[in-house]
Amino acid sequence: MSSSTGGRRRSEDLVARAREELTAGSEHPDATTGAGPDPVRAAEPVPPPAGTARFGPRTLLVPAGIVALVALRVVFGDALRARIDESACAWTGCTGTGMAAVGWLLMTLPVLWAVVAVVLWARLSAPARVGAVLLGLAFLLVAWVHVPGRRSALDLLLDGPAAGALATGIRWGGVGAGLAVVAVLVRTVRADGGRRPARGPVGPALVAVALLGTLAVALVRAEAPPVTVAEAMPERTFEAAGDTLRRTGGKDLRGCAGVLAGDVLDGCVRTVRVTYTTDDSDAVVHLAAVLYPGVRAARDRRGQLPRGTAQLGIPAGETITVSSTTGSWVVLSSVGHADGRSIADAERGYLLWAAKQVAYRFIGRQVGLLVDPSAGDGIGPRTP
Repeated sequence: MSSSTGGRRRSEDLVARAREELTAGSEHPDATTGAGPDPVRAAEPVPPPAGTARFGPRTLLVPAGIVALVALRVVFGDALRARIDESACAWTGCTGTGMAAVGWLLMTLPVLWAVVAVVLWARLSAPARVGAVLLGLAFLLVAWVHVPGRRSALDLLLDGPAAGALATGIRWGGVGAGLAVVAVLVRTVRADGGRRPARGPVGPALVAVALLGTLAVALVRAEAPPVTVAEAMPERTFEAAGDTLRRTGGKDLRGCAGVLAGDVLDGCVRTVRVTYTTDDSDAVVHLAAVLYPGVRAARDRRGQLPRGTAQLGIPAGETITVSSTTGSWVVLSSVGHADGRSIADAERGYLLWAAKQVAYRFIGRQVGLLVDPSAGDGIGPRTP
């Protein structure tokens, strides 16, 4: 009895254990139930992360922008540089400090824009990012057209009465841009190397100091162009071809209002007006030099002047007026007797001789070479 009872209990225990194992197997996550995936069907493909499908075409913007930049530089570089420099002359009046500041800004603006774009990049929408890149490439093109090649010099690349001041600003702007780039690279390398950055905005402060320091140096070192009486005709008296001429008046004008009647001088930037008299106080020369943004504008305007147009704002009396161009200047010279009397035919030669001496003095200051005029074509001293 006892042995049969014990055997029955063992068989009951085995059955109970088998039931527990079957129940646990049916609840295992790997069990093949109706709710699980079909073991015969292939696994579903994993979709790519959001944004990767659009990232590929966008990467083509950079090489496409570089190619377009090179093409624009080759085709439109000279015309673009001339237009920018002429506009800067018109805005600043061709002053030394103004043109130096423009030259500095031409070189530093791409770097400044790149810093701003990097800081705000995460907040910009997709169209805004494209616009930021295109604007940065435009700033880079403007700077590039002012960088001379291997076989040219910056002084030969630029033109205009304030070319020296513009070149000074470009050189120091390049130095400032280079220092800013170096500061950013050093800070980036330190961050990638795991070094703890200094507390506070030390990096931006160093970049700002480098940029503002080079701007200050450019403004101090910029030479004053000969666009004012003090620079273009500084001498109270000067000698030319044996004569002594004395300045009796001079003033600077922003624009050219009151020089000629009407708007025949429209588009001018500034005007230098001086009056000189000869040592015998007989001939009086009134010179008005009108500055234009470019050489072509000056020549076009001079070609439209009526022949013998008299200047306004000079004492009454008969005068002889001649016009010419030198660089971006239209030069008007009006000469007559000190007492305003009529001019005889025999007197025209020596009156125009005095006007020629003053005009040569002005032109010599513009080109940096003072040369006395030579007599000819009936124009010469009264007593040869």
